[in-house]
Amino acid sequence: MNSSELGYAITAIAAGIDSFETQTSRGQGILGDEGLVPLYLGKDLVESRVYSSWSQVEADLVRVEDGIGGLEDSPRRDFLSSLLSSMKMAIGLFQGKDFSYEEKLTRLVGVPAQPISQAFLSSLEARLKDGLSRAGFGKGSLRERITAWEEKGFLPASELPGLYRELMLEAKSRTDRRIVPTGDFVMDLNPVRGGHYTARCNFSQAKMDLNMDNRFTRASMKHLVTHEIFPGHSTQNLYTVASYKRGTSTADVLLCSLNGVTGVLQEGIGDQGLELIDWVEDLDDEINAVLVRYRSAVATQSAWMMNVEGIDDDRIRAYLRDVGVMQEARIEGRIMMARHPYRAPFIASYFYGNEAVRMVRKAVENEPGRRAAFIADLYGNMHSPESLCRSQGIAYRSYGED
Repeated sequence: MNSSELGYAITAIAAGIDSFETQTSRGQGILGDEGLVPLYLGKDLVESRVYSSWSQVEADLVRVEDGIGGLEDSPRRDFLSSLLSSMKMAIGLFQGKDFSYEEKLTRLVGVPAQPISQAFLSSLEARLKDGLSRAGFGKGSLRERITAWEEKGFLPASELPGLYRELMLEAKSRTDRRIVPTGDFVMDLNPVRGGHYTARCNFSQAKMDLNMDNRFTRASMKHLVTHEIFPGHSTQNLYTVASYKRGTSTADVLLCSLNGVTGVLQEGIGDQGLELIDWVEDLDDEINAVLVRYRSAVATQSAWMMNVEGIDDDRIRAYLRDVGVMQEARIEGRIMMARHPYRAPFIASYFYGNEAVRMVRKAVENEPGRRAAFIADLYGNMHSPESLCRSQGIAYRSYGED
């Protein structure tokens, strides 16, 4: 099989796994009714495999593995190998097998099994203190400064729908110019309560779910709009379907929402959304971008502390509150996710995805030709962090300050 045929086969297999697992577990499996592919974009485009046993799935994956082994050494082979490994672990988890947290990080999610260094966290703390000082919040601990800055900027709930609409339309306009035309697609705001998330892209219903158990600033709303819609998740969904239909992408782009290795760069695109459309307007945006990166690192660290070091929930709550300066609703959401046997390692996908997309973006952003090639590759192909860097000729490192 060539690269395109392998992409089609692995997509058909993933869709078949999703259907088989959902039917077998009757929605009571490890992922509930969400399944392996929460939003499958390949319906009517890729013929799903039909399975009646896990041994059939495993036999198909062996054939795909043989095909991947026949490819020349390339970023594409690197990615497909990571995707295959991720799917193998997923079906193991679906069958009740047990894996260590470190194995889930490296194989299921495709990120390093390591804690975040204190030196890196300290460097982000220093950047936050500098930005907050320039914004007039130069006294007290970092927690006190962040709290004061956010409290000053928190908006009444009644103002959020109007602000959301304004921000979404501006983000759409910038995405149309900088990434890809998005046609007449827009999303409504859907206020909710009780979710484990802060915001969620409900693409199939064209809504952004916003958890009103949290409070929001203008800068944080900009981040959520760019993460979930333009140029984030919704834009990636639109781009991948269009690129596959016109024949410029292989079928595996339709697996961008897979509960597996493709989720890392999906979150990286979201968290780099503001920068990808050149929308950092002021000091508040600068501070919030560092704060997003910092909190993502802290959340990743907390999941490692819980699942590898055995730190209890109350101490993790204190860490997220005192070090991450997170709101209570988000803290409880992170705790819930970090305790989940499948979802826990995906906490790290936000951090490592953001680092990978950021690293390449910064390397190419001042060269229009390289930037255009990067955008086409980022949205038009599926990647792991390593394969993305390699495809753009950039040495991979899992995270870094520059």
